[in-house]
Amino acid sequence: MIGLKQQISRFLLAFITVILMMLVTLLVILIGSWQKNQNQERMNILKAYGVTLDESIGQLNDVVGSVYSVSNAFQGIYSYQTVAEKCGYVYDLLTLAQVQVKSNHYLGGLFVHYDYGAQTLYYTSDKLSYDDKKILSDTGKSLMDSSRAGYRDGTAYAYSELVQEADTDIFYSVMMKKNSAMISGSISLSQGLPEYPEPSASYGVIYKGKFYRTAGADIGLSDSECVFLQSGKNRAGDFFVYLENLDSENIAVVEIMPWSIWLYVSKVHLVLLALLLLIAVQSIRLYRFVSEQLTRPLEDMTRALLDIRQGVWEVNFTAPNRITEIENVRQTVQVMLKEIGQYKIKTYEEQLVRQKTQLQFLQLQLAPHFYTNCLKNIYYMLMVKEYENAEQFLLRLSSHLRYLLQKDATMVTVGTEMEFVENYISLQEILSCRPIMREILVEEEIREEEIPILAIQTFVENSVKYAGAGSEKNLSIQIQVRKIRTENGNRIDITVKDNGPGYPEELLAMLNRKDAPFSEKDFGVGITNLLSRIKIYYGEEANWYFEDRDGAFSEVIVP
Repeated sequence: MIGLKQQISRFLLAFITVILMMLVTLLVILIGSWQKNQNQERMNILKAYGVTLDESIGQLNDVVGSVYSVSNAFQGIYSYQTVAEKCGYVYDLLTLAQVQVKSNHYLGGLFVHYDYGAQTLYYTSDKLSYDDKKILSDTGKSLMDSSRAGYRDGTAYAYSELVQEADTDIFYSVMMKKNSAMISGSISLSQGLPEYPEPSASYGVIYKGKFYRTAGADIGLSDSECVFLQSGKNRAGDFFVYLENLDSENIAVVEIMPWSIWLYVSKVHLVLLALLLLIAVQSIRLYRFVSEQLTRPLEDMTRALLDIRQGVWEVNFTAPNRITEIENVRQTVQVMLKEIGQYKIKTYEEQLVRQKTQLQFLQLQLAPHFYTNCLKNIYYMLMVKEYENAEQFLLRLSSHLRYLLQKDATMVTVGTEMEFVENYISLQEILSCRPIMREILVEEEIREEEIPILAIQTFVENSVKYAGAGSEKNLSIQIQVRKIRTENGNRIDITVKDNGPGYPEELLAMLNRKDAPFSEKDFGVGITNLLSRIKIYYGEEANWYFEDRDGAFSEVIVP
């Protein structure tokens, strides 16, 4: 045990510590989740950008490769031909270039250089400016002049790809050269960029270890920095670089973000941090207030309560108090102490009256049940003119009713209850015209001990009703009442067993529960009434057990 002040202090410290730790943990989780989402969002943007470029590069290779290897016009333009044939091939190539550019929206343009670069034909997208067209065309001409490829089967052929900066855009080009002609195509590397890019970010591609900026802020990467970049998030100097490799092995798309506090937290997180600091300050103030303004008055009230526990009902509160609510509690306690003495006796009396009323109600519940069954049976016997049986039955019935209708009879001796049970069995034998086998064992030393009225009769009646009715074999009932010794004193053990079908399985679990409220709809008036009365008489000192032992087995153990 520790003092009230120490308990309050420890509780407050623990509470404040837990709250602050929870808030800090929550803030860390929110920041981590936010950063993860931001990183994932940027990677998703890069993936979408990369998918667009992958698709456009794939289309570019397909178109250029198809013209290079399949087109008769391209094959003919570098072969020996007449002027007329040559003009026809040029027209066919121009038409083919127009069709391919219009049908492939990723394609920026197609260029055909022939006569060793002296002549050029092309068709480009409307998006290309004049300067971009000229730069792409001149690049092809210079390659025709400077490129020297190997030879395959005596035929000069070459393949090359490159990324070049034009006037307004960055282009990726593929060139295929054969003898005196070359087919080339270009795509813009800025297609696929986000519609609303990050204002401070720079977007671009890395091709063969060199960075090409395609959009965004004027931020670049050196060749040495590009070498060490890996897929995902990278740190390069004062920048964060998000990189996504394309299926093309030499190309990757990147987003470059300058270092900023907003890469780690958002404005919402700063608001939460300010709120956390405010809570910490207010927690300190709360601790001081509780220590100074609550502890002493509570200690004084605790002392008064200890006096009350020792029987001192006149108490005074001496500690100074400035809190209205505590003062109201003090005054209320004093008023309550004056009235408790008056209410105490009244409460005990009301409790006794209520308990007696409940016992009478439970006992009176049984009378209609027996009246109805007995009167019906007499009616049937008179109806079939069994007058002698009716006379015997009425004599036994009068004894039966006299027993049931005893005024204020809540407890009876074991011997009296057994005489009542014997009379009831005789009544049933007259009614059914069939003998009821019974084996009764009652120890003499407990015949004068008292038990609740109908404690044995209830189970015998259930056996007659459920085990004897509709069965071809004679009903057999075993009744045993004996004294047993337990750690808590002597007990009366009452068991009733029959040879019927036994209790339904769904009722056994309910019957054997000691803490369950009993209801007539669960297992009838008789058992409900008996178990309720036993709980009132004995409380936790009584026990009962129900099971199937080739018939219904019922056991009640009471002091």
